[in-house]
Amino acid sequence: MTHTPAKALATEMGTQVGALTLGTNLFHSTIRAPDSFVPKNAVFAWDGGGAGPLRSMGEPDEIRRSVIVVDVRNIKYNTGSDLAILIMNSLRAKSIATYLDLVLVNSAPRALGKDDEGLEHFGLEFILTFQEP
Repeated sequence: MTHTPAKALATEMGTQVGALTLGTNLFHSTIRAPDSFVPKNAVFAWDGGGAGPLRSMGEPDEIRRSVIVVDVRNIKYNTGSDLAILIMNSLRAKSIATYLDLVLVNSAPRALGKDDEGLEHFGLEFILTFQEP
């Protein structure tokens, strides 16, 4: 597999949203607990599966659709919600090099509530479509 959809989306988020820096407060991983390397206010993007690949008869290439899950974590509800909306609006109708399409699954971020540490979480899903040999 030559494409890494969650990494590509995380990289694009870091480019489009000025408040996010990959490896600092934006991570290509599932949710990680806050520590000396991962702040309480952070964004995570990971692969969430997707539909089976589509292949035309006799063609070696497949069209794949990968679901990317994005979690926005913040100390404050309003700040986290605003960041999730900013991410959603910044990536809407964008193109990512080597990908055929980027689609936002949600019309608005989902408020997921507080975790055990009292941090607010908001969820978004995107679908990245790509062709794989």
